[in-house]
Amino acid sequence: MIEGDAQEIKSLYELMKDLQDRKTPAVKNGFGTSWLGCLVDALGKDWDKVSCRGDWANLEMVGETLRFTTETAWGPCNETFDLVCEKFPSLRYYYQTEEPGMGFYETNDSEGKYFTDKYIVDLCTAKGKYFCEYFADRESLFAWLGEVAGKTVRSEQDAKALFEEWAQENPDSCCSINEYVVVD
Repeated sequence: MIEGDAQEIKSLYELMKDLQDRKTPAVKNGFGTSWLGCLVDALGKDWDKVSCRGDWANLEMVGETLRFTTETAWGPCNETFDLVCEKFPSLRYYYQTEEPGMGFYETNDSEGKYFTDKYIVDLCTAKGKYFCEYFADRESLFAWLGEVAGKTVRSEQDAKALFEEWAQENPDSCCSINEYVVVD
């Protein structure tokens, strides 16, 4: 999510749209036309010297914001978006990122202006049913967990007891509750 001056948002949108709509990437790569390295190159920097391991999708301009998703390796590509803000000084970017394999969950949206979710739950019940859900607060997380389990869950202790019960029924059951860490 990027916000700022409407003209700068429009200019960045048009640049990214032109890059992604090309028949061939502006820079040869294995990701395609929406590789972040193509954006870095278009902004006048060497993609080999800026962290740009990934690509963008779902590009849309909504009012004075630019919205898109990225898929990157091991974490956000902040260097790329710092470069965007250097080239378009009125812009500010907000993100929420997750890398489950690394146990990495963070956001720079400290006020929840664009990303209100504070928790993510990956769950496999004793019956083998899988879920991945997002929550703005612990109360709604525990309420949902109670609905899934068919019993009251009001605390971490209740959740832990539930998971231990499920593990007795099915050793493949699991639950991971992660909180998004706010970073600068």
